[in-house]
Amino acid sequence: MKKIKNITLASLITLISISSFAQGGGVWNFDWGMAFPMGSTTDFVNQPSFRGVSIEGRGYVTDQITVGGIAGWNVFYENNSWTQTSTSETGTIYGYQRRYLNVMPLMVNAHYYFSQGTFMPYIGAGLGTYYIESRDFMGIYYSQGKDWHFGVAPEAGLIMYLGSSSNTGINLNFKYNMAAKTKDQPTYSWLGINIGLSYLF
Repeated sequence: MKKIKNITLASLITLISISSFAQGGGVWNFDWGMAFPMGSTTDFVNQPSFRGVSIEGRGYVTDQITVGGIAGWNVFYENNSWTQTSTSETGTIYGYQRRYLNVMPLMVNAHYYFSQGTFMPYIGAGLGTYYIESRDFMGIYYSQGKDWHFGVAPEAGLIMYLGSSSNTGINLNFKYNMAAKTKDQPTYSWLGINIGLSYLF
């Protein structure tokens, strides 16, 4: 828990610092996220996640380009009910199997906006790290993996402001998340669909 608090605090400091550095204003995004496992991630958890949140700060460096950072949290969960597993070391194990993935991205990013105004379509990419913790329960016992993964996250989206004079709008984006393999953990990837509020400052 202490590690999660430190990660959250570092994330907020990073976002505030990046946004304060921007000279031409910027955008805050507060999003709810859905995530759909892809690739080798489906070998561990095959069910989509509807438990995701993120906070993002973007600061304008030109009229069409922002730089910023994002911090978030997604939880994947799969219930395999009553399961039996056979291994050469322990024989056959029977139990109620549940699997979790807790994913926390911490990234810097850049975005290009095709137009300014009420509708602002954009493309961008994030670069940074994902802290991923996996748990595989079999009854009351579980195995756990946790590691920091290098990651990239290209995305495309649209900000729609609520009127020509409003500084509040809706943000919608599609993001491919890829957390690279580490010494002890596999590659994880998923498609994120995020929607939330944008605030122009």
